[in-house]
Amino acid sequence: MKLQWIPSTTLSLLRMVQWVSRQRELKDASLQKAIQPAVHSVSTRLINASIDPAVIWEYLIDEVIAQDSDVDLSPALCEIALIRGGHSDLQSDQTAIAIHRSLETCRRAFTTRSPRLADQLRLRYAPLKQAYESYGPGLIRSVGKAIWNGNPPTDWWPSRVSVHAVQPIANGAAGASTQQASVWIEAVLTDMDPDVPEWLRLVYQLSCMAISSHTRTHNSSSGTRSSSDTATGDTSSGSSELPWTTAIAPLILSKAADAGMIPSNRFPLTKALSMWHPDLPPSQAPVVEQWWNEVGLTNQPTPIALKQLAAALSAHNSSDPSTNFHTA
Repeated sequence: MKLQWIPSTTLSLLRMVQWVSRQRELKDASLQKAIQPAVHSVSTRLINASIDPAVIWEYLIDEVIAQDSDVDLSPALCEIALIRGGHSDLQSDQTAIAIHRSLETCRRAFTTRSPRLADQLRLRYAPLKQAYESYGPGLIRSVGKAIWNGNPPTDWWPSRVSVHAVQPIANGAAGASTQQASVWIEAVLTDMDPDVPEWLRLVYQLSCMAISSHTRTHNSSSGTRSSSDTATGDTSSGSSELPWTTAIAPLILSKAADAGMIPSNRFPLTKALSMWHPDLPPSQAPVVEQWWNEVGLTNQPTPIALKQLAAALSAHNSSDPSTNFHTA
């Protein structure tokens, strides 16, 4: 699997706009002040059209991640996101033009403050790229074999993946496209936590991408419809109800420890889950660790192990104090 690294200025802009729309603070207060009116204008227009702005930002970001270059924003991309978000086809073109106009205002303010962002991103992602190239390919193969009990399908890992490197805004974050073999990751210069190297975050997203792609292909061939989540690659129906993106976190850490890539005397699962899978409630991390220690993905077929994890997480959500795993 070959990675094509892309310094994504457009995705950096969209994530910044999304961040401001969530009422979160940018480190650059003057930039926040400059783009706030345009972001508010877009949100107001969408709300008046009975569209959730958060959904549109997610879809627009997803459309950009799906590209294999640092694509320029356009009214067409905005319209695709609007239609995916449930906007009426009859007026989507006019709304798309208005959104694009506001985003151009944000882009000009952003570019004024970071005129050489693409060059900066290349410098920022260089350490991450080097670390992944040193350790990642071997770990990726090991993870695939573990998921498939030693015999992954030939098309499990795509031959080529686009990696969109973006300006840090959340002290380390990443995601995957729901449509193509593409992921994104913040180009942080140093590991957010020494126990959980950033290149492992990239391995996690690549694994999520492969799982999402396989599930989507399987559902399509079997006639099963599913909807995908842009952040994790999870899907909400069919076999995708299995907690893949939760289960592969301890798998990746275990394989990395076995290979001496991280210290084997400590298992930073709680930290990794909080960094890689922030939607998972922190209280569920001990459930995942117990499942891994007692069941894991090695003693029985993966779907059976994942069903046990799903049941344990469900029992925990129901405040059921008993979580017993049976490996027979």
